[in-house]
Amino acid sequence: MNILLASGGSGGHMAPAIAIAERLFNHQCTFIISNRKVDEAFSKKYTQFSFVKINAMPFKLSPTACLKFLTSQVSSFRFALRFLKNHKIDLVVSFGGFTSFVFVLAAKVKKIPSILYEPNVIPGKAFRLATQFADKILIPDYVNLKYPQKKIVRVGFPIRREFAELTKAEARALLGWPPSKKIILIIGGSAGAAALNRWIQQNFTRFAHHNIDLYCIAGTGLKAEQEISFEDCTLHMLPFCENMNLVLRACDLVIARAGAGTIAECQFCKKPMILIPHGGDAHIHQLANGKRAEEQGTAIVIEQDDLNVLADRAIEMILNLTISSMMQRCLEKAFIPDAAEQIADTIENLFFLRAARH
Repeated sequence: MNILLASGGSGGHMAPAIAIAERLFNHQCTFIISNRKVDEAFSKKYTQFSFVKINAMPFKLSPTACLKFLTSQVSSFRFALRFLKNHKIDLVVSFGGFTSFVFVLAAKVKKIPSILYEPNVIPGKAFRLATQFADKILIPDYVNLKYPQKKIVRVGFPIRREFAELTKAEARALLGWPPSKKIILIIGGSAGAAALNRWIQQNFTRFAHHNIDLYCIAGTGLKAEQEISFEDCTLHMLPFCENMNLVLRACDLVIARAGAGTIAECQFCKKPMILIPHGGDAHIHQLANGKRAEEQGTAIVIEQDDLNVLADRAIEMILNLTISSMMQRCLEKAFIPDAAEQIADTIENLFFLRAARH
């Protein structure tokens, strides 16, 4: 079976797509990605798959940007029709985002089955628009959609194979991190987060006074790895993380944006979080994701306008044993097993069911 995974635009779209493709090893998997640096980083890491770039653009409200978006969507739709035909694609799987909608629509035109996957509490525009054309909609229990239930399959979050079970000590030994020091991991998001990166550099000395190291995935906007030392503590900044499993297993606390993928991977590794919802168009979606994690007791949410309290809250969370123990108990309850195998089975079953009917 030739499977097309429309997944580009952000790490939140790419990571679950990779996880599912890893379980579809008996099939040919081709990824449609954007021209963003984060997509390129994933394509260089997972060389066992085929990646095809398209020049799609995200939707924005300004007249000029909106016109560019519509033009790129028309061009991408024409490309999608040709691609599905020329590559004899048997099934399309969409993970949301601005690269995905046209491929679901093209699949409908070509009478090719399609599947949507969406882990965010509030689905995005592209996903909501694509639901009327898809054959199956894969969503977690906490996502509420008013669509025919026969289309909906309830699933969890698919985790990449690299997320092997490791203890904190084992992960630190592999990374060369100090075995006993407190370490905070900061994830700015796949595209980076300028406000968070500034905050880190402004507040590093405060953490150093408490003997806390910081390890920051600053985003692909950072040109090269940087390391700053102060009072026997280290701030390590890098553009992209090659092995999220190791750094998540090795750290004591995560400060991150509130993407559904980041939250799921932190919960999978049982790491407490401070979540800073992204601003702009993504704010309402990330805020909803963060509030759900907060209700589960696995995270606290701090708005970007309130970064002045972030250092105090982070230091309290990492040094206060009562808080740490309480959050660990909540993480044990909130843990959701890897759903990649279930999703892969759903994909295969839909294809073979359609094939049997025809």
